[in-house]
Amino acid sequence: MEILRNKKFQLMAILFILFLAGIAIYAKFAGLLLILSLFVFGGLSIMWKEKEIKVAGLVALVLLALSCIAINGMKFGIDFSGGTRIPVILDHSVDTTTMNEMVQIIKKRANVLGLTEVKVRAVGDSEIDVEIPSNDQTNIQFVEEILSHQGVYEGIVDGQIAIKGDDVYSTSITPLTAAQLQSSGSDWGVGFSINKEGGEQFAEVAKGKANYPLYMFLDRPTDAVVFISYADFSAKSSDIATKEDLIKAANDAMKLDGGKNIQLYILEDTNINNITPATNKTKAIVSKDLVQETKNNIAARGFALVEFETNDFVPIIEKSERSSLNYHVSQWTAIGLLSAPFLSPGVTQGIPAYNYQISGVARSTGKERTTEIDENVKRIESVLKGGSLPVQITLGSRVTLPSSLGSEFLKLSLIGIALSLIVISILMGIRYMHMKAILPIIAISLSELIILLAILGSFTIDLSAMAGILAAIGVGVDAQIVITDEILKKDGLKIEEKMEHAFDIIKTNVVVAIIAMVPLLFSGIVEVIGFSISTILGALLGYLISRPAYAVIVGKILEE
Repeated sequence: MEILRNKKFQLMAILFILFLAGIAIYAKFAGLLLILSLFVFGGLSIMWKEKEIKVAGLVALVLLALSCIAINGMKFGIDFSGGTRIPVILDHSVDTTTMNEMVQIIKKRANVLGLTEVKVRAVGDSEIDVEIPSNDQTNIQFVEEILSHQGVYEGIVDGQIAIKGDDVYSTSITPLTAAQLQSSGSDWGVGFSINKEGGEQFAEVAKGKANYPLYMFLDRPTDAVVFISYADFSAKSSDIATKEDLIKAANDAMKLDGGKNIQLYILEDTNINNITPATNKTKAIVSKDLVQETKNNIAARGFALVEFETNDFVPIIEKSERSSLNYHVSQWTAIGLLSAPFLSPGVTQGIPAYNYQISGVARSTGKERTTEIDENVKRIESVLKGGSLPVQITLGSRVTLPSSLGSEFLKLSLIGIALSLIVISILMGIRYMHMKAILPIIAISLSELIILLAILGSFTIDLSAMAGILAAIGVGVDAQIVITDEILKKDGLKIEEKMEHAFDIIKTNVVVAIIAMVPLLFSGIVEVIGFSISTILGALLGYLISRPAYAVIVGKILEE
């Protein structure tokens, strides 16, 4: 065939093979390669005037799209595949730079947990949506616990900050080996290294404080008080410990220079009506099991209630064999205290050290003990590696979509596309009374559908993206009608002149559509981003590839 000897066609064939190889080898970049092929073949179709080249460009792109779907499949959002969406609410609005930083930190935390399919997207300037393709309640609760941490790590000695999370080398964070755990008497632990500034800071603070506890905090509250009954307060302490010993141990764990102490209130010894919060954001840490009337009284004083399950709310207070304290708090989840190892004399000589550990003892038994150990390690590792969030956060109410309902959405969307093509065919048949003119419209619409599904499916297809695909097909049909009407006009103009006039109209429509979608694309509103991307890609696909090919095909048919 003459076309096979055409050097331009041969070049397109070589490009096709290269793109196909790229899609097969670099599956991660398949979507980007398809978009690049759209611009390459589209540019050649516009630049070269041969009719066969325009059709060849469309065929090549359709084959690449089908190959991409066959090799890599398509990714669907939780709207279609089912899953859970967890909204992360920021304490206040942030700028774009800060928002991007927070999104990246949350992604890092998710990656450490092995959640490769998690989607993290900013919503406006004060919310981040985290989408997880899972409905397992245990898994979701663990993820929520990880996300709820701001991630501020602090090691405090005698009321002074000795180590900060900013000083930790993220690449040095690893679980402790069995030998390290055995030597420290711990069930779980994470080791890490700190930089020069951190080492010097620790040496200065720890100097001369041998056998002092090093309180390891994660997200220690900075403006908070604790209201606790003595029964809860002493529930996990030695029976021989006096009340004064326990209170002294708690106050030592909660003190921090600069007026940042966490105040302890034993409910039996406290008249709540005489307590005033330091600020209008002061948190009152209480047990979920606390009598509701007492909670109401605390809230009425202007405190923001933060409730914990009893097991997390109660401090673990142990006898101090080596410390100057009779007792010390070794763990207190409610205030973020992970562990409190004692400083050995060797690290209190004022000489910088750079390797540290966060460790603890499992409180569960049997299979639950193994789960507790794994979750503790993953939690500390993910938060330290991800880094601290620059803004405090809270979690909103999760939205769960069953996979069966997602599949139903997908089926209905595909049925909607099929019905739209059927209706289009009927209307075109009535309009032109020419069956041969209908076939190219349907064929081009199907081609656009396949290409858009392949491109968007390489990233994620959600409901808004599917709506954009439907809109793009509708706009495509409108452009094909413009082309067909121009060809059928009996105005004495040559076919080339008619096509030029038709494409002037189409080009104007494409430019208007893209300009209209750009604000939505950068609006930060997740619900419309997929729609805008689909619409823009559909407009470009139509102008560069499918409209020129349709003009060639329908022109040939109508000439006959």
